[in-house]
Amino acid sequence: MNKEQSKKIQIGKFKISISDLIAIIILAAVILIYILSPRYYSVTTGLYNQSTEEDQKNVETALGKDNTEERFNLYFKYYNVIHELGHGLIYYNKGVDIPVAEEEQLVNDFAVAYWKYYGEEDKVKELEGIANYAVEHIGDNYKNNVDYMKRAKENSTHNNFNPSFFNFNDYGWFQFSCAKHSFEEDKDLETVLKEMGFENFELPGPEKLKYNKITNDVSTDIINDAIDNFHSWGLKFPKATHHFDKDPNNNYSRSVVKYLGLFEIADIKYIFS
Repeated sequence: MNKEQSKKIQIGKFKISISDLIAIIILAAVILIYILSPRYYSVTTGLYNQSTEEDQKNVETALGKDNTEERFNLYFKYYNVIHELGHGLIYYNKGVDIPVAEEEQLVNDFAVAYWKYYGEEDKVKELEGIANYAVEHIGDNYKNNVDYMKRAKENSTHNNFNPSFFNFNDYGWFQFSCAKHSFEEDKDLETVLKEMGFENFELPGPEKLKYNKITNDVSTDIINDAIDNFHSWGLKFPKATHHFDKDPNNNYSRSVVKYLGLFEIADIKYIFS
């Protein structure tokens, strides 16, 4: 250590080196920036038309070769963004703490109930057909009478799925199976919100939300409209950002801190919750 670094200054009863003082100031600044930076909920949606040939073939297997992109867009740019917001509702409103596989089922229940409450009947009916078709055509699980929830629980801890489970035939099939089950159960929105752990909410009369063509911009509109609805119910939810990924398998969400309003980084509290 050189002489400059070894110099100490008196602060009250304590002596502290200049280098330690600088480190403390930097740490305090980082903590202050973390506290003051706005929180957002980040939703990422995979894309079909920019994916690899192999991924497109997998999507065709799951959704069929007729109108594949339209069916993909309806499911992931329309239905699934509400599924992702369901995770955020639980997180921001301190809802139920259940194993990850059961939470995936619950937010599918939420997405189905939401669209049956606010959506158009023809879109809801098509979504149910998409889920049913995918379950029967992805891999051999359906043909072999595999219990989708049992398989998921065998490949997960309380908070996370095993990395090996994240493949098209396992995780993809599990998610479509959850959606299929949700359509079959046909729970109403009030019931699902209570199962998510919410008590103090009030649903207004449903006003159907019409989105003529499911485009990238419409996905963002769907998210913003949903957040306005959540607030009208009396539930908490921050502003959201929406992103797209060339990999059609990348459909996920997380709470982020937007440092200095520019850089999105996963919120530490969300990572360890």
